[in-house]
Amino acid sequence: MNYKKNKRVLLTLFITMIVSTISTYGQTTINPDTVCINAVAEQYFIANTVASTYQWTIIGGGGTLQTGQGSNSITVDWGAVGGLYPNAVEVIESNINGCPGTPILLDVFILDLSVSPIGPFCAGDPTTPLVGNPTGGTWSGAGVVANTFQPSVAGVGNYVLTYTIAGCSATVNVVVNNGPITGPIQHY
Repeated sequence: MNYKKNKRVLLTLFITMIVSTISTYGQTTINPDTVCINAVAEQYFIANTVASTYQWTIIGGGGTLQTGQGSNSITVDWGAVGGLYPNAVEVIESNINGCPGTPILLDVFILDLSVSPIGPFCAGDPTTPLVGNPTGGTWSGAGVVANTFQPSVAGVGNYVLTYTIAGCSATVNVVVNNGPITGPIQHY
C-alpha cells in the first residue's frame, strides 16, 4: 500500500472508532437522559468490573447522590428546577491497580410539566381543549376524548385529569356541576 492509501485506511478506521464510541456512549444534549422534576431514587449504573471502584459525581439540576458511591450503581434524587444539565452525571472507574479510566459523562434533562387549569363546568358545556406543556403528551381521565375534556361525557362530579409525557405526569382537578332541576311549566 502506498502512503495515501494507508492514510485513508487509518482515517476510516479512526472515524469508525469515534462513531462507534459516540453511538455506544452517545449520552449528549442531543439525546440526554430525561427525568421528572423532583424525581427520587433514579438509578444509574455501568457494567461492573470485578475489583474496580467507581467515583460518581453529580453536578447541576439540584441532584444529590443518595446511595452507591464506590460501586457501579447509584441512586440520585433530582431537584425542582427543570432544564438541560450537561455532564450532570460523571463516573470514573479505577482498576485494581488504582489507575483511573476515562470519565463517562451523561447529560440530564429535568422535565418540568405544567398544565392549564380548566373549569368549573356545567354538565352541558361544550368541549374544551386540554393544554399541557411541553406539548406532545397524552391526557387521560374521565371525560377526556382526543386531548379535550367533554363535560357531558364525564358527567357531574370532581375529576382528576392526568397529562403524561416521557414518563412524567402532572394533574389538574376539574369540576362538573349539575344544573337545576326545573319542574314543568304549570298553568292555574
